[in-house]
Amino acid sequence: MQSNAIRLDFRSDTVTRPTTQMRAAMAAADVGDDVLGDDFTVQALEARVAAMFGKDAGLLLPTGTMANLAAIMSHCQRGEEYLCASGAHTYLWEAGALPCWARSSRSLCRSGPTARFPSRIYTRRLRTTIRILQSRVWSP
Repeated sequence: MQSNAIRLDFRSDTVTRPTTQMRAAMAAADVGDDVLGDDFTVQALEARVAAMFGKDAGLLLPTGTMANLAAIMSHCQRGEEYLCASGAHTYLWEAGALPCWARSSRSLCRSGPTARFPSRIYTRRLRTTIRILQSRVWSP
């Protein structure tokens, strides 16, 4: 027996099927090109979210992978390494995007079920990474 309840699952654009009302709203929406600066709905959303967080501007990123990539690229220069928990989403499901687009590699740290690791592990790993880098740069 199939349920008439609407299933809204926003993990992926392939999971939720739009209803007739959703399709009608999409068809009636004002649209434009965000690159050319004339997509008013995107501009309104970015401004609203920026105001919510007290920021000067916002940026709509259409996928979680793109958002994660932008976040890591904002912290790492090309060729740099970042620490990553062994249960982190970017490690388990987005492994190829970061080396390909960000040209960054990750140093994997063991973690618990929350995909987090204690700061003492971070500090220990960071110091190890710095020592390795220094030995490569400063050794005769």
